[in-house]
Amino acid sequence: MAAAFVRRHGYKVLTRNYKVTDGEIDLVCRHGDILVFVEVKTRAGSDLVRPAEAIDERKEEALRHAARRYLELLQVEDVTYRFDAVEVRLKAGEIPACTLLPNFFA
Repeated sequence: MAAAFVRRHGYKVLTRNYKVTDGEIDLVCRHGDILVFVEVKTRAGSDLVRPAEAIDERKEEALRHAARRYLELLQVEDVTYRFDAVEVRLKAGEIPACTLLPNFFA
């Protein structure tokens, strides 16, 4: 669902669930000339906490680590990239709501 959502926002999904020893990236995309590492956070019910609030310092470091490994595989210097987040909220009887948070952390 998150992959379809970012596609509707002009992203091209390159890889899903890229895993390395110390981290994982849910989606690796291209948005124009920018490589985008997307973290997807989903919450169900009437939770008052935003899904993206679950991306703490430990998770951020794991994302950065996985992104470094992905960039090493590309063997291309001078790649412009950023980290985005997609929040997915699920409520019984309702259409899931997605929110795109570009450049979630610098």
